[in-house]
Amino acid sequence: MPSTRWRTPLREPQNGLVDDGAGPRRRPTSGPMRVVWALVAFAGAGVLGLLLVLPRSRHLRPRRVLACDLCQRRHRRLLAAMVVLALLSVVGVGLRVSQRARALPACLAPTSIAEGRSVTDPLMPAPAPLRSRVRSLLTAPASGLALGFAELQGRGLCSVGDPQITLVFIPAAKDLNGGVVGEVFLASPTPRMNPIRAELLARHESRHVDQWAVLTLVGGVALLPLAYLVDETLFPVSENHFEQSAGLDEGGYPPVPDPPVGPRGWAIALWAGVLLVLARRRIRWAVRTAVRRRSTHTEGRCPVHTPGWR
Repeated sequence: MPSTRWRTPLREPQNGLVDDGAGPRRRPTSGPMRVVWALVAFAGAGVLGLLLVLPRSRHLRPRRVLACDLCQRRHRRLLAAMVVLALLSVVGVGLRVSQRARALPACLAPTSIAEGRSVTDPLMPAPAPLRSRVRSLLTAPASGLALGFAELQGRGLCSVGDPQITLVFIPAAKDLNGGVVGEVFLASPTPRMNPIRAELLARHESRHVDQWAVLTLVGGVALLPLAYLVDETLFPVSENHFEQSAGLDEGGYPPVPDPPVGPRGWAIALWAGVLLVLARRRIRWAVRTAVRRRSTHTEGRCPVHTPGWR
C-alpha cells in the first residue's frame, strides 16, 4: 500500500555522496558542474533553459531526481536536449563568424533584393550602432545555421547595403519574396521588385530580425520557429501575430479580414491535445491529490510519476 506522505528516501550527504537507501550511492551535482550546465542551458535554450536546469541542480536533483527513476530519466533527456541545442548554437555562431571573417562579393543589381538599385560597396560599411551589434550577436546562431544550409546547397552568398545584409539565393523560393532567418535573408534567385517595394520589405524583415534576437535570448535558437509554427496554425496569413508585429503592408500581406476569422478549431484541438499529452502525469497527480487530499507515491517514484488515480 502506498504511504500517505511522500518522504524522500535520502540521508544527509556524507563525504560528498548522497545515499538513496537501497540504491547505489550517487554524487550530487558539484558547484563547477552547475556552472557548466548553466552555460550549456543558456546556450541551448536561453533564459528558459536556465530556469529549467538551475532549480533542478540546486533542489530537485539531490532530493527528487535521485529518488525517482522516471525523474532521473526525464532529467537526463532534458540535459541531452540542452547539449544538442547548445551544440547547434555553437556551430551556428562559428559559421557566422567564419562568414563575417571573409569578404563576400557585392550583390549585382539584377539579382539583389532591390533590383535595379545601385549597390553600396559591402567592403566599407559604416560602423553599426550598439543595438545592431547586440542584435547580430543574439541572432548569430540562427544566421550561421542558415548560412551552413546555403553552403551545403551550393548556393552563392553576397552582401548588399550599408550596413551589410547577407543574401542567400534559394531556387526553391521561386518568385516568392523570401524570408529572414536570424540576419540572413533567404531569397529567390531573381526577385522582381522595385526599390520602393524593396525598402518596405527590408523594414518588415528587420522587425523579424528583432523577433529572432528577443526570442533567442528568451528560449534559444528553436523558440521562434516553434512559436511561429503554433501561431501560424492558429492564426494563418494576415492574422499571424508575428507578421502583424513586423507590418503587414511592408511585408506584402493582405489586411486582416473584417471580422477576423480567429483561431482555427482544428489547431486548438491539436495543441490542446499536445499539452494534455505532455502534462498528463501532472494532471493525474493534481486530480488524485484533490480527491484524496494528500500526496501519495510508490517505491522508486515521486507523487507525480506514481501511476493510478486513487
